Amino acid sequence: MRTVEIPVFQFSELSDRAKDRAREWWRNGAEYPWHGDCRASITAFCDHFGVTLRDWSIGAHCPFDYSTDAEPRHFRGMKLRDFSREHMPTGYCLDCDLWMTFYDTFKKTGDAKLAFDDAIHAGFIAWQRDIEWHLSDESVDESIEINGYEFDENGDFFN
Repeated sequence: MRTVEIPVFQFSELSDRAKDRAREWWRNGAEYPWHGDCRASITAFCDHFGVTLRDWSIGAHCPFDYSTDAEPRHFRGMKLRDFSREHMPTGYCLDCDLWMTFYDTFKKTGDAKLAFDDAIHAGFIAWQRDIEWHLSDESVDESIEINGYEFDENGDFFN
């Protein structure tokens, strides 16, 4: 039997090159943890108007896409006074982007369908920006450090 000693490093102790490798390791295994919450916020928003989110795709640094069955009939007779700018049906932060955008656009234009379209778009933008933040060096570094991951001198995860 032979014994091998391997120096183990905290992320902050790594060279810049090793940090890049550690970040890549994290990104390769990372999943955006709030897809379900974002989807739930958008679905609850759509449900409020009797609209269905038919299809969607989203990722970091690429165009997002979505479709709904929203038609003018879904918005007939709506009055601004029937809505709260601070409505939070799911309690997730994306609710704010949706409802505040809807309220502000509806107040400005008087067009509930336009307000709905603006709000859905704003919701997807916020979702995408959060994904991009989640994958940024600053966020990755914070996640690695908070979790106390350790690495060898090359930045390979030490298990």
